[in-house]
Amino acid sequence: MDLQIKTHNLKLTDNLRAYIEEKAARLDRLNERPVDAKFELRSVRERSAGDVYIAQFTIVTPGNVLRAEERNFDQHRAIDAAVDKMMNQIRRFHDRKIRRSRRDTAGLGVVAADQAEIEVEAELALDGDDGAFNIVRVKRFSLKPMTAEEAVEQLELLGHNFFVFASSDTGGTSVVYRRNDGAYGLIEPELG
Repeated sequence: MDLQIKTHNLKLTDNLRAYIEEKAARLDRLNERPVDAKFELRSVRERSAGDVYIAQFTIVTPGNVLRAEERNFDQHRAIDAAVDKMMNQIRRFHDRKIRRSRRDTAGLGVVAADQAEIEVEAELALDGDDGAFNIVRVKRFSLKPMTAEEAVEQLELLGHNFFVFASSDTGGTSVVYRRNDGAYGLIEPELG
């Protein structure tokens, strides 16, 4: 696996690079072949806890993105936990593919996701007294046409609470989200 390693607020030493590559090499024997693999380690100073290391591991396979993020006060423990979490996600992803393949060959087909309405509460940080919104991060990504079921799988693999995708059923942009009761919801916007 060709692994890109980046650090923020700390120096990437040869020993640290070798440690990350050694731990990530455990994933080479798994069935999924990555197109792109990135490991990011950053140090963040928290007011109450001091320095915290955040290890984020992202693997792009044909058609899917897997992401694992872990925090720890020890950089080696953060790295180990992120690699372990990624290994578990890859195993779950592989098991789901096998189950889906078996289910589809048994003639059960794809189950459509429930449609539900949601009230969205946004947590927005206010910048000073002027009331301007403070956008701290912008993410851009390409929308891949997929079914709602595939979007739920991506949501689970990424460990997020919601996932934006291009619906292959409607042709528009849709969102799947995890509800408080553990079920999933689907938002299909309509121009009004």
